Amino acid sequence: MARKKTERTSGYTILVVDDNEEYLEVTRRLLEREGHEVLAVTNGPDALAQLRQSQIDLLLLDYFMPGMTGEEVVVQLRQFNPFVQVILQTGYASEQPPRELLRRLDIQGYYDKSEGPDKLLLWTDVGLRVAYTIQLLNKSRQGLRYILDVTPDLHKIQPLGDLLQGILWQVTGLLGAVNSFLAVLPEGGMLRASPAGPPPPEGFVAMLDEDTELTIRAGTGRFVGQNSVATCVEKEKLGLIRRALQQGEIQIVETLTVVPLRVGDLTLGVVYLDRPTVLERDLEILYVFANQAAVAIQNSQLYEMATLDPLTGVYVRRFFDKWLLRELRTSFRSQQPLALLMIDLDGLKRINDTAGHLVGDQALAALGKVLKQATRESDIIGRYGGDEFAVILPQAPIPGAEMVGRRIQEFLLEKTVPGPDGDLTVRGSMGLCVLEPQTFASAEMPRPVPQTYFQAAAQALIQGADEGLYQSKKSGGQKLSEGKVIQWPSFASVAEFSPEIERPAEKE
Repeated sequence: MARKKTERTSGYTILVVDDNEEYLEVTRRLLEREGHEVLAVTNGPDALAQLRQSQIDLLLLDYFMPGMTGEEVVVQLRQFNPFVQVILQTGYASEQPPRELLRRLDIQGYYDKSEGPDKLLLWTDVGLRVAYTIQLLNKSRQGLRYILDVTPDLHKIQPLGDLLQGILWQVTGLLGAVNSFLAVLPEGGMLRASPAGPPPPEGFVAMLDEDTELTIRAGTGRFVGQNSVATCVEKEKLGLIRRALQQGEIQIVETLTVVPLRVGDLTLGVVYLDRPTVLERDLEILYVFANQAAVAIQNSQLYEMATLDPLTGVYVRRFFDKWLLRELRTSFRSQQPLALLMIDLDGLKRINDTAGHLVGDQALAALGKVLKQATRESDIIGRYGGDEFAVILPQAPIPGAEMVGRRIQEFLLEKTVPGPDGDLTVRGSMGLCVLEPQTFASAEMPRPVPQTYFQAAAQALIQGADEGLYQSKKSGGQKLSEGKVIQWPSFASVAEFSPEIERPAEKE
């Protein structure tokens, strides 16, 4: 009875090696009817070359061939690939004792060609099942190694936006998705359980109502630049996303995968991928990676809550003060200049009085946005007081620092906030001070240089910038003061009010 060619594709690739071209062609057709991709060669050297350049799942290898036997092929194969499954074929059943040969060569089968095509297909199925198991173990091992490799990058301190984009790139690279996004839930809500389900978990978790706005924080493909999930995803897919968030389980349909990002009972958001995740090994890796990513996101969110001013998006005063001391130490060691800009929002009282405090908050937020837009990633911006900001500019001499100040002024010219009689301008006054590179001889410095010395240097730098800011305000505002250059304080002068600092030993 003729075999009907299967309509499906098995996904496996089989290499058949035999010096009998007629048998080679018959075997190739037989295996292709089973849905396998089949490659065929007639000798050992060609087989080894194919095994080096192609992904082969099963090797059907003639035992006796002129020039190079099947046994010799297997010996060389195992030197560079221990995973390909091998079934030797022979037309002479007595050539080698099968059990001894299987054990010695570490192969999976020994097939006598005289036993017919059904027995060959049986051996083929056995070999491919073993190949699947070996590949699954190897894939899991590679996936675990991959997760271990990327986990340190996930958990390092970095801006939340960078972390989210990095997580999305890792997931899409892992699964080969083209159009994808990572969306987060609004901050500070509660996850609503269904009436028949368990009570809502305690703590800071996300509320999921019908009108909950999921915000896209990172995207690839057609989702790049998108903001709201509701405006770029079809209704039935939105339902799948909500189910993933409510149940905390990966949702898979024919065309997509939705992965919830959860830490225990805390739901942070979802990763949306435009392809299904079918293989069990990929799902296992996805679960582990999603858990690591969720923990990293939660840590980054908590870090930002502790260090960032929620209104302006810049660092809070306490964190800024610590960072200034850190940059002073770096500047001292590297003998590089360090600049400080002090910025005051002009006319905040006028805005509050005429348009209200909410509009005043908009003006402060606009200034914070301008400061981030006009500075480098390495610059540190802090909210120093109510309407006063400060910017640390590492390795910035006077010309470079003045350029940043002028850029801030240019960007502010485009900023307004709504008032009762029209838009109100957002402007700022600035003071600039630059600490020159230190030039102390090594013998002059105490060991170690104590914290109070850098605190004194910070006071001097802030005072210099503050004096410039005062002059800018006094002369009408909306100006950048002339940059003031100061030197590092002497150790002796600091020691007068700081007993922690010991004077260097006097030279004899």
